Amino acid sequence: MRHASALLAALCLCSCGASPPAPAFPDWVWESDPDLMAHGRGNRVDIEVDWVASTPPDDLALEALAQVAMRECPGRIVTVRLGTEIPDARWKASRGEAVDVLLDAVCGIRAERPGTAFIHVLYCPSNPWKKDWALNGLCRAVADPFPHWQIFVFKGVLRSRAFLSLTPAKLDRSCLIHEFGHALGLVANPEHRFEDGGGHCTDTRCVMTKPKAQAILDNAAEAIATGEIPWDYCARCRADLETARNAWRSRPR
Repeated sequence: MRHASALLAALCLCSCGASPPAPAFPDWVWESDPDLMAHGRGNRVDIEVDWVASTPPDDLALEALAQVAMRECPGRIVTVRLGTEIPDARWKASRGEAVDVLLDAVCGIRAERPGTAFIHVLYCPSNPWKKDWALNGLCRAVADPFPHWQIFVFKGVLRSRAFLSLTPAKLDRSCLIHEFGHALGLVANPEHRFEDGGGHCTDTRCVMTKPKAQAILDNAAEAIATGEIPWDYCARCRADLETARNAWRSRPR
């Protein structure tokens, strides 16, 4: 009798045209950026790269960024383009709020463009705010003059950490992909996130891990032998991004 009742209820549900309930997703997926995660809000990702004259970006890093962005922002036209070179003297004169003024001045985009997610990357010698919690790079969401992401790569610091065949270009690549991962929403899943709230992966072979002693030890042998360090997301981070994409797709547009 119970089976018959369940069948009758299912038939009634179908005949009424009701949709099945949407799949449940963990709360952490909503920390990702829907404009980057193929939610159907647009069809472009525009990444502008500006730099201080003494700290230009490396082609190796920009090529990796384009590769990863096209993979993790499926269905979008991804553009990584060079913007403005900033004279060193102008950069040295910019501190505190003056950094934001400078970024606004060199940014090639002045207003939000419908259907386009915008990321502004700046290569500079070091952290202009002298924050000890952001030594290699920084990613932040800004609202003015329109909502977008800013990524900083502190190239002068990265150069000082290069040795043997671990070149500044390879460090540049890892740092840039790491900061881009934060823009995507990594790492929000508590199952493999350090509990300090910094959004870093516990897998020391993942580019989203914390650059602390354990990660350095785990990757030291390969870095010395081949000059390589992790520069891509681990399987769990990539699975998280796929879960986030599916979550945003499940929501009505």
